[in-house]
Amino acid sequence: MSEEENEELELDEIPEGAQQRLFKIAISKDKMYVRMYPLVGTKREGGLATYEEIVHACKLDKIKAEIDKELIKKQLLEVAPEEVVIASGKKPENGKDGHIEYKFDMSAKPQFIADASDTKAIDYKNSMQVTLVKIDDILAVVIPPTEGEPGEDVIGNPIAAKPGVPARYFLGDGLEEKDGNIIVTAPGTPSVQDDILMIRRSYVLQSDVDLSTGNINFPGTVIIHGGIADGFEVVSEENVVINGVISGAKIKAKGYIKCAGGIQGKGKAEIISGSFVAATFINAANIVAEGDVLVTKDIMHSNISCLGELRAGGSLVGGITTAFAGVECGGGVGSETGTKTVVNIRTHYRQEKAKELANSVLEEANTLFEKYKTWNKMDSLTAEEEKSFLQDIASLNELIKKRIVFDNRVAKFDLMVYENKTAKLKVLGMLEADVIIASPYTRYVSVVEMKGPLVVSENNEYQKMAIMKDFERR
Repeated sequence: MSEEENEELELDEIPEGAQQRLFKIAISKDKMYVRMYPLVGTKREGGLATYEEIVHACKLDKIKAEIDKELIKKQLLEVAPEEVVIASGKKPENGKDGHIEYKFDMSAKPQFIADASDTKAIDYKNSMQVTLVKIDDILAVVIPPTEGEPGEDVIGNPIAAKPGVPARYFLGDGLEEKDGNIIVTAPGTPSVQDDILMIRRSYVLQSDVDLSTGNINFPGTVIIHGGIADGFEVVSEENVVINGVISGAKIKAKGYIKCAGGIQGKGKAEIISGSFVAATFINAANIVAEGDVLVTKDIMHSNISCLGELRAGGSLVGGITTAFAGVECGGGVGSETGTKTVVNIRTHYRQEKAKELANSVLEEANTLFEKYKTWNKMDSLTAEEEKSFLQDIASLNELIKKRIVFDNRVAKFDLMVYENKTAKLKVLGMLEADVIIASPYTRYVSVVEMKGPLVVSENNEYQKMAIMKDFERR
């Protein structure tokens, strides 16, 4: 039996009074809906009374959308029918906008990263880390927009979908796009601002370096608007700038280190710079610089080694200062209380280290040589002794090679020291008693205080210190 015959049988069950109700159908203005509604009052002309008439009317109106036949039947049986939608078009599904899918945290802020392997304790100093990326890392993936799915109205007319909008972004320094991937071309911290993606070569911290930030190890310049608390470390492949005070912390940079707030080292601070170090003051700290050390005020009880010149606007009191290019103090050197103060001029601090390494190699070589003399006195050796003997000979040969390398370094530094004839100690204030002024060839101990301005220098020919009044300063 056909579907239409089944429908006719079902309609035979419609109550006699209900079949007299009349309906009409109407297509919405946007052609997305077909509505069926009952006719009321006296205006019933052209009304549709049966299921067949309603379906036929839909065909005459060229309705292509699927008709809800069950809803039509239900309305025909209702005692109080109402307006219903018996067919709907298919709305288009607009495309999704493109977007950037990031593979790294882009906040450019320190993140707490606990060590999952250590459940007993948390190292808060090293758990706060800045997100870092390296060359060839995939920073993000560009997800393209989709075209969307077209729709269709009830008559069968297609309705175009609105395609998605491409992701809006711009590439800044340190990035390039390749095959839909955003690739890192320079190490640093990833950041995004106003749709601009970039790799920051400078890391800016608005607060102190403490437990809230942890240690900082960054491949670019580090700028800290606060200070650095005791026991924390800052390492940079470029420069470090600190606006606050450095306490008993460790700072290491391949470039320069500037500290506007000064260094209150507490005997623990270590400042190592591949360029110059500049600070307002230095107290109880260890400083190593490949260039100059520039201090606005005093240097107190600190050990300073630099290959440039040490210039202090104030006094130099206590500690050991080794400055290859000389020392200049706007204040005095030493103190009235006799605080031990040592100033080394024309001295290359790496030369001293090279000498220490050469001497340590010599001691180790002498130990092996003594063993060799013992082996040499023996009439015969067991297989195990022979093996040990050959190992000692090989070790001795390596030590001899190392000694030659270190001796060559010392000789190179000797030449540099000899050619450095301009290094001096210049004192504008008072040169106190018991200050030791040394060089690679001689040393001088001041026995009485002397009022500056004066200059202490060394003569290569006589290998003696000379103290002269600096009349140019008067």
